[in-house]
Amino acid sequence: MRSVLTAALGVSLGVLAASASQVVADTTATTSISQFKVLEPGDPSFKLFHGAVWLEYDKATMNYRWGGLQCKGRELSDTSIQLLFAAFRSEYQVTVEYVVSEYKAKQYRCLTSFTISKS
Repeated sequence: MRSVLTAALGVSLGVLAASASQVVADTTATTSISQFKVLEPGDPSFKLFHGAVWLEYDKATMNYRWGGLQCKGRELSDTSIQLLFAAFRSEYQVTVEYVVSEYKAKQYRCLTSFTISKS
């Protein structure tokens, strides 16, 4: 009986580990914010996403979004948006954590957290 419980526990932990690895955020390089965009409810794209940042090191190919259908459940608080804007304005360095989301067969990088540093 004990070996059956141990085996079941091992399988359960393996399933939990596999599930957890699917939602682990990736991290960008530390860089400055090149562009900052916040959408208001009257904007035609607001239902798709609520805002985005472009980082200096990959601005030509990538942005990091939050909210809307493209990043469902990945909202930023007003305070976090203000902090990101302050980092943009002061040219501080940021490191972004994100998860990849899919909407209508296209992938989006959805911001989950960020770190701001002076250098």
